[in-house]
Amino acid sequence: MSVETAVEEHREQIATRLGEPDRLQFPSGWTMSSSWQRAQAAPSTVGPVNPAEFDVLLGYVDDRDKITHHRVLFALYEGQLRAECECDGYSFRGWCAHVALLWWKWSRDNLAVTDLDASRVHTSPPWWLSVDDVERDRVDAEPDQPVETDGGAER
Repeated sequence: MSVETAVEEHREQIATRLGEPDRLQFPSGWTMSSSWQRAQAAPSTVGPVNPAEFDVLLGYVDDRDKITHHRVLFALYEGQLRAECECDGYSFRGWCAHVALLWWKWSRDNLAVTDLDASRVHTSPPWWLSVDDVERDRVDAEPDQPVETDGGAER
């Protein structure tokens, strides 16, 4: 099966599902969440299963020697980043360490994510992708007071 055929097949599978996969949304304070911290610190291995899904093996940051395995949908579809994980954390909160790990890797040019509409692969988030929740947290973290620089105060 060619790459183009596989991409089209998975695009069709998503298009015919009952309900679309969720657009990735970051919860408030996501950068301080235990899922985000685990994604960055725990041992992990990620491998593509098909153009739309990844197998994620993820350990823990505490003394547990356990490693979890989950299949995660993580692809661009209709101009949005779509993510879905089978784990309980994602089912209850719409956010989990497995999805956080994929975002962490992709945002650091360490994961190839397929655009199912264009049959292209992006090794980092494309310039046109807008993930409002990421921008909201960045804007909320900016200071309210003017910033002093060599050129004076910026307002």
